[in-house]
Amino acid sequence: MKALFLLMALVTLANAAPGVQRDLPYAGKESHPLQALDLYLPQEKREQARPIFILIHGGGWSAGDKSNSRFVDPKTSWLVNGGYVVASINYRLAPAVKHPGQVEDVCRAIAWMQKHAAKYGGDPDRIYLLGHSAGAHLAALAAVDAPRLKAAGVDPKAIRGVVLLDGAGYDIPIQYAPMREGSVMEKMYRHAFTTDPGKQRDASPVHRISADPPPFLILFVARRPDSKRQSHLLAGALIAKGGKAKVLPVDKTHATINADCGKPEDPVTKAIAAFLRS
Repeated sequence: MKALFLLMALVTLANAAPGVQRDLPYAGKESHPLQALDLYLPQEKREQARPIFILIHGGGWSAGDKSNSRFVDPKTSWLVNGGYVVASINYRLAPAVKHPGQVEDVCRAIAWMQKHAAKYGGDPDRIYLLGHSAGAHLAALAAVDAPRLKAAGVDPKAIRGVVLLDGAGYDIPIQYAPMREGSVMEKMYRHAFTTDPGKQRDASPVHRISADPPPFLILFVARRPDSKRQSHLLAGALIAKGGKAKVLPVDKTHATINADCGKPEDPVTKAIAAFLRS
């Protein structure tokens, strides 16, 4: 009977809701209110440092929030119960902030996590990024742009893997060119990246890949032609630089590829689990 109670306690502990520390500023004393992150931490402590997952929300570079339940749930519980320290970050939004402000925010958040990892039981040398939509673009750009990472104080080799959920902005000049002026999509891209082809190129992960990029898992909604094309463009550019990239179409919508991620039987969750095991 004592052994049964012990087993029940261990199961309960393993599936406990993570502890959360909210609104930690990552850009120093002068941090903008959006330059903040939430930490999701395991309830149990252990001697071995845990790898870190950094989540980057979408919202067309002009909306979204790190605490939105449709973004963080059930990803955070799944990852924390899987042995990770998880950070969900905000970044300053367009049109008030244009490129490169947002990717610089992401790099500063990664640097903050590296610097403070030990305090929260995390391993500063094992960091993974996961982004959805605009957050997928920012995750990809931050991960491959070694000069920007180094400028923020990040060791690029610490990024061990990147998971992208249905991004379509990996080569922005190609994506932007056919858009009708004044359309919702055109305004969204223009507000974040201007109409300057040079700035758009600088904001494109395809054109910023440094040598030896980390492994990528690139998932896209099968019925979205632009996401499919952009995903394969990124994968090809990564492989050309000596990296590894797996591209997977999924039978989801742009919303459900995000909202279902972390559910045990979800194909996206299973694909991410396999990627992390490899």
